Amino acid sequence: MEDFTGLFGVDVAVKKLRPDAEFALSNNTFIEWDCPNYSKPPTWDEINEQIEKDKSVINTSIEVD
Repeated sequence: MEDFTGLFGVDVAVKKLRPDAEFALSNNTFIEWDCPNYSKPPTWDEINEQIEKDKSVINTSIEVD
């Protein structure tokens, strides 16, 4: 899996949730979905939860010298 450390957003969340999937989005609709293990696209609730997790990791991992 690619390293998405420090990044967040819809594309990053989808890649974290379905690492092997190839996809295209138009607004909030998956217009292409190709996943080798035949999984369905993540729901927008799943995507939003992943984005919030990614943001919290960034906010809590900042070191102060």
